[in-house]
Formats: sequence, structure tokens, C-alpha cells
Amino acid sequence: MRRLAPMTVLLFITGSTTIYLAKAFFWDYDFWFDAFAYFFLTLGMFLKNRVGVFLSLTLACWTDERAVIALASVYLFHLLSESDFELNSFLQFQGKKEWLQKTSSTVLLAGIFYLIIRILLSTLFNLHTPTGAGSGVELGLVPYQFKHRLSGVFLAFEGFWILYLFAVGLLIKKGNTLLSLLMLFLMAGHILVAYAVFDISRSLTYAFPLLIISAFIIGKQEVRNTKYLYLAAATICVLLPTQYVIFYPRQIPWTILSFEELKPVIKLLFLQ
Repeated sequence: MRRLAPMTVLLFITGSTTIYLAKAFFWDYDFWFDAFAYFFLTLGMFLKNRVGVFLSLTLACWTDERAVIALASVYLFHLLSESDFELNSFLQFQGKKEWLQKTSSTVLLAGIFYLIIRILLSTLFNLHTPTGAGSGVELGLVPYQFKHRLSGVFLAFEGFWILYLFAVGLLIKKGNTLLSLLMLFLMAGHILVAYAVFDISRSLTYAFPLLIISAFIIGKQEVRNTKYLYLAAATICVLLPTQYVIFYPRQIPWTILSFEELKPVIKLLFLQ
């Protein structure tokens, strides 16, 4: 948060402490170790030393596979950091030798290194991640999840969606089509991954680097009275209780949009 005003940082941190992103550091529902992955991803964004970035992001990937998806957002963050948060064309990154010396290239190296080791482990020791029907990781879950767990999109970040949408809106207004599309596509990818698994909240929370990017984009545009924008975002986060949205309906009956899912819960309450 070196580029942001102190009040902005304070409000951002205040909001973060009341959503799953920060609560994961204190409440580990079932030994998921999300806090470690979030920490290593954040460290990989903060550091400028290439060795430090590589080690941090590698540790994040081996903590949870969702961090591998988040590398795309971390990569975008470093690209923007190296260009003072201006990205109008990928042509501005011409010059392979110069690019390979930048921190952003280290993010790609960390991802490639992880994938190579993962493929070797799968080939040599038959260590495969379960996927497909019955595994809890399949694209077939997406239609059902969107129909019955759509609230999970909002509840993952709550008020911080204001910052993300405002930043994308600023980019569109400025005519920066490339960066606005990248922001939208990356978030769409995170949402798709989140709804292809059982635990929606923790999966979508791995998109938090896009929130940090949004904050820097807003700061770069020098919009007036942004503290009120952050105040609104933080207030929503504070006032809304953290809801951990997961596939199983009886664990989160207050967050489900489908009455069909609620009926057995209501019957159970009255029978007692």
C-alpha cells in the first residue's frame, strides 16, 4: 500500500479484517491453511527482490492450487507496478532481455516451475488431483452453483466490490480497453473456478490481488473524495457478517437464493 494515502490504507485494512480474506488468519474451518496462501501471495506482490518473489509465490502455489490461478492477477500487478499503473498495449513490453530482468517475469517463472514439478510428481508417483464427477472439482457444478449459490459472488468481498467496479468503470471511461478487459476476464476466471468447487468463499477470495490493483488504479486517477468510496466499502464489510458460502445448503441456509433448498431446513426447524 505504498502508493495509497494513509486513510485509504486504514479503511482498506478495516474492511479486510471483517471478510474471509483476513478472518482466515484467525479462523481455519478445517485446516485449509488459506491464511498461508494469502500471506505468500501478498508477500509476492510486496517484494521487489526476484528471489523473494519466486520463493513466496512458489510457497503459495504449494499451499493451495487456487494460488496458481491467482498468479495471473499477481502477474498483472507487477506489470502495472513496472509501468506506473499504465497499461494500454502489450507492445510497451517489447525487448525480451529487458523484460526478463523485471520482477513480473519472475511470477511466470514461479508458475512454470510449479507446473513442471507438479507434472513430474504426477508422472513419476501418480500423484493426481481428483477431478471430475464426485470429486468436488468439476465444471458440471457451475450451473447448479450459479442457480443456488449466486450470493457467494457478493459475499466473498462484500463492500470491496465497490472498489473493483469503480476501478473498472474508471478504466472504461478513460478508454483503457485492454486493462479493463483484463480486470473483467481475470475476475470472471476466478468466479468460474470458485463455482466449479464446493467451497465458494475461499476459492473466490483468491482473487484479492484484483482488489489491491483496483485500489491503485483509483489512486492513480486522482479521483476526488475517494475516502468516502473506501468508507462506504469498509462500512458494508463491517456491517455484514462474514458468510462462508459452501455447497452444502444446511451450513448456510441464510445465503441461499433457492426456496427449494430452504424447504428441508424450514421443515427441520419446525419438527424440532
